[in-house]
Amino acid sequence: MSQHNIKQTKYRLHACQSQRGTTIVEAIVAIFVLSFGVLALMLAQITAVNTSINAANQSEVTRAVQNYVEEMRSRPGLSIQEHTDANNTKIQYITKDYSQYATGDKETCSNKLNIYLINANINSCTIDPDGKITVTWGGQSLDNDNASDASDEFSYTLTVGQS
Repeated sequence: MSQHNIKQTKYRLHACQSQRGTTIVEAIVAIFVLSFGVLALMLAQITAVNTSINAANQSEVTRAVQNYVEEMRSRPGLSIQEHTDANNTKIQYITKDYSQYATGDKETCSNKLNIYLINANINSCTIDPDGKITVTWGGQSLDNDNASDASDEFSYTLTVGQS
């Protein structure tokens, strides 16, 4: 080997020996940064699951109420109403009556509507004699520590004759 090659080889060995690995501080900082990234992804996943549950429950309530409204429209009760006009003439007419469907009991109403919610509870369910159905539900948020949190309550109302 020539002198020149020996000097280059010594320089390369010396350069390799002076390089060192990462310090423990750098490794801890890298793990800390990585853990924040994973934490942000986990929070995004929880938000996505909450949104998905909310959408599924809203779809379920909407489907159930609209199906029951269609059933009410197909079999209404009929009643004869009487009205007196300005000439004191009695006018009789037939109106649709939905009082046979009316209930204020939450359990009876939810059973009639056939509602199945995901991680949620029906807070109230009523069917009025005029054909108005109102359902409120809540408690579906995964990070909900307080069951009475008003921001976690949802409502859907539909009256027969509306769409």
